[in-house]
Amino acid sequence: MIITKDKTMPTNEAPKKPGRPAKYGQPMSDTMRAASYRTRRREAASAAHENLKEAAPAVLLAALVRQFKALANPDLDHAPVTRELAGLIMAELCERYEIPLPRSPGAI
Repeated sequence: MIITKDKTMPTNEAPKKPGRPAKYGQPMSDTMRAASYRTRRREAASAAHENLKEAAPAVLLAALVRQFKALANPDLDHAPVTRELAGLIMAELCERYEIPLPRSPGAI
């Protein structure tokens, strides 16, 4: 008979793994975890324009890339909105990191 230091009987349970338990009792595969991460990033980037002040810098950059890709094949109905959103995102990033924006020559 084996007795531990604290005078209790040892159990045959396997030690628990450190970290967060698996969702619904099954661990996610690496492929599912990566797909879930990409989906969360895509959703955050598409919603970044709703609250620019609280969005993370990586999310703002992803949103800016998304706007640039949209401008690569412009839809005439959405091009002005896309340009405006890209400008707002760039202005927010420049404000956060204190990057001076040059004035256009025609600005008064």
